[in-house]
Amino acid sequence: TSEYQGQTEKITHPPQIAGLLRRILDNRVLLRVQVPGHPGIFNSLLLQVNTDQKFIILDELNPTAGHRFAQQTGRLQVHCQSQGVEIGFACDIETRSDASGVSYYRAPLPALLHYLQRRMNYRVRVVLDKDIPVYLQLDADTEVEGQLFDLSLGGMGFNLASDIRLERGQVLERCTIRPPAGDPLRVQLEIRFVQTDERRPTQRIGARFVSLGPQQENALRRFVTHLEREVLRRKARR
Repeated sequence: TSEYQGQTEKITHPPQIAGLLRRILDNRVLLRVQVPGHPGIFNSLLLQVNTDQKFIILDELNPTAGHRFAQQTGRLQVHCQSQGVEIGFACDIETRSDASGVSYYRAPLPALLHYLQRRMNYRVRVVLDKDIPVYLQLDADTEVEGQLFDLSLGGMGFNLASDIRLERGQVLERCTIRPPAGDPLRVQLEIRFVQTDERRPTQRIGARFVSLGPQQENALRRFVTHLEREVLRRKARR
């Protein structure tokens, strides 16, 4: 959008563009995609960045309505967040299929990226050997457990068993995060993306916090600071 673009730095240096796109590729960052002229936000992944031939490959849009719109329009608006930075670009696409019939999109390497650093909501990746459970109250009688993998003042990411159904836009009135030390954090969540991990029976969930009070914000800020220190200690030992 014009408001989003007006707040960002415009990146036009090809090596810098390639570096940012490779970061998105390597971290398997979920893309939020809009199709001009059609409602809704769809999901995709960056599958390849080819700097020699100057093209990128994007996965087929999900849900499938997005794929139909993309074929009709031939153009996508792509946004994502990676390591505290929001990145956006537009691209003209050519729809192709692999040998098994799965569709993907080939597009020229973008000549312009919109780059916005959001320091307040920088997400800290939880140290992998640290077990930080997340408890979701699905209804009056059902509570399920997940595992936190990143956290910020704006939201969190967690892993959840693949047989538990959550949908984008769904609001969970009660979620409890149990830090290794200190009191549990109780928050309200809105689900922003759901991504199945094909290598194991889990799904990655991204959510934003809803209606945080001052005490909740202070508790989250302390927890994020604690996690940042843990990450720095790990780096210092290497």
